[in-house]
Amino acid sequence: MFIRLKGSRVRHLPHYLLSACALAFLLVSLASCKSAPPPQQTVAVPVDAHSNPDEASKSIPPDLFKEMPIYPGATVEHVHKPKGAMREIAFSTSAPLNEVVDFFKEGLKKNEFHVTSSLIMPARKTWSCDFHKNGRPATILLYPDDHDKSKMVIDLIYEMPPKVDPSMEEAEETFDVIGPGEVAQQAPNSNANAKRN
Repeated sequence: MFIRLKGSRVRHLPHYLLSACALAFLLVSLASCKSAPPPQQTVAVPVDAHSNPDEASKSIPPDLFKEMPIYPGATVEHVHKPKGAMREIAFSTSAPLNEVVDFFKEGLKKNEFHVTSSLIMPARKTWSCDFHKNGRPATILLYPDDHDKSKMVIDLIYEMPPKVDPSMEEAEETFDVIGPGEVAQQAPNSNANAKRN
């Protein structure tokens, strides 16, 4: 089964085997490759941000709190697609941290948001604030922009209002009774309870 090679051939045998294996692998790889189809030209279709509120955009979505204070002059950098019931909006501003913090503290209080926690770290130029209104929680995070340290990022994360399917709601019952009228029926054993007292 084994072939005994003499002389210098024995020393070069591993090199021959390695070269042969590499050549075989290369041939198999080339044979399995297919030529790629020519690239097709595509035309970019403009996306209307108002067509679907669940798609990412740069416009403030209608599901944001109506009373939410927005820092004057802040630019919407990105409105992210919803993740479950949560949505994130990233703003940027060149205003200093303390001015932005004061604006949101006053705005949230004035618009009757309930602040549950607030933490400022001046050394890191960051601030976080958790709040809610009507059972919908939200968070504001302020921190320096990674690409431009002269700007602050205002990261607003909030819970979207629940979507109610009208077909699942009960029909509202209306009655045509006019005036207080008499009680049609008394509670059972109402006389027995009165005698005991």
